[in-house]
Amino acid sequence: MDRLEEFVDPFRALFKSGTRSVADSAMSFLRGLFVAERRNLQQISESVDDVEHQNLQYLLSEAKWDFREVQRKIAQDADALLGGHDDSVLIIDESGFSKKGECSAGVRRQWNGRLGKVDNCQVGVFAALSHGIGVALIGARLYLPKEWTESKKRCDKAHIPADEQAFKIKSQIGLDMIRGARADGVRFSWVSADAGYGKEPDFLRAVADMGERFLVHVHASQRIFIEDPRPAPVIPKGTGGRPPKRLGSSIKSVRVDAWMKKRKVQDWSLLQARHATLGPICVEAVHQPVWLWDGTESEPRLWTLLIVRNPADHTDIHYALTNAAADTQLLDLVRIERQRFWIEHALGDAKSEVGMGHYEVRTWVGWHRHMTLCMLASLFSLGERIRVANVMPLLSTRDVRCVLAELITHPDQPRETIYRNIAKRQEQRWASTQSRYRKACIPPYYNALNRSTM
Repeated sequence: MDRLEEFVDPFRALFKSGTRSVADSAMSFLRGLFVAERRNLQQISESVDDVEHQNLQYLLSEAKWDFREVQRKIAQDADALLGGHDDSVLIIDESGFSKKGECSAGVRRQWNGRLGKVDNCQVGVFAALSHGIGVALIGARLYLPKEWTESKKRCDKAHIPADEQAFKIKSQIGLDMIRGARADGVRFSWVSADAGYGKEPDFLRAVADMGERFLVHVHASQRIFIEDPRPAPVIPKGTGGRPPKRLGSSIKSVRVDAWMKKRKVQDWSLLQARHATLGPICVEAVHQPVWLWDGTESEPRLWTLLIVRNPADHTDIHYALTNAAADTQLLDLVRIERQRFWIEHALGDAKSEVGMGHYEVRTWVGWHRHMTLCMLASLFSLGERIRVANVMPLLSTRDVRCVLAELITHPDQPRETIYRNIAKRQEQRWASTQSRYRKACIPPYYNALNRSTM
């Protein structure tokens, strides 16, 4: 049994319903994700022996297996690899998938972050667990625009379950995924998300009210109070002594970018956030206790504003809010803020290496099943990278895919030849990385996948 089969074996029971199992079809689909040039059903069936196109179509469309249970198992296995650390972060983000036509579940003209423009696409909300430079996608949910949820006929045609047809904004889906991760036993110490979620006041307050510690980006237009606004009842003139119905404050709020512009040079700290193959990641950062008040709460929220920018030219500025303890070190906050990058890395790898965006299914269940199987393939790649991190610290998801593709398509080729080619590539990368660090007079690059070497 090869390593992929060993990895899939604990998942087999989840692809069984009654006396019928589609575990073999799922295994063939996973092999195809690593082998086929495009990961649509036609090319997967042509790239993998002993699998029919109809069996793969049945796997995604009609078979009685629950993608939620598979995602739960993925989350628990990812937790065994990455969870339980002080810097284990649950990251929420979204990703767009360009589509033609109007029939695919949830499709419409909407913002596609990968293209950086409005496009006809589907948008998924994803959850990832990150620790160090290791990251695993553990959840995926399809966003349904309001024009879809307001048309039961359209939802039914795309096979969207009745209990999924209620409209939810993306931040509400994100909150559901955070609760779900906790319910599944995922051990994370932080919640992170980009400004698309941070701009939603209810999202930040709900995460805080769950008892979670967050560090979430916000827009430059985010308003804060530098001192306690002390909200008090406002008594309008001419009310005849009637009880006040709203709260107000004499303290003025300011935008975070306006506050930043008043910082002096000595207010900023130059910090090394982490090591990377191209050299250390250094940033300038400043933090400040601030109050957030939405105009209705009786008590404002005392959180911390974190601003991080490129030290070279003071561009690429990121603003974030956190409810971390006031004595949390600035360097620790910066390192958690930089973690959000890894979900973009995970989604990029999933799209380029295991065909996350290559699907040709239109239904709601087909979308979720394709995403789940791609997440399973990505988790296998992560596990292999961690397994050999001591000897191949720079092994990439593409390297894992290339090795597996060679083993699947050329089973008679000596494995030593395949491994030797990968090892050679690793040596070249390692030498290049170490050279950069030596030229910068910096201690050698460490293996961040194996935290024991730090």
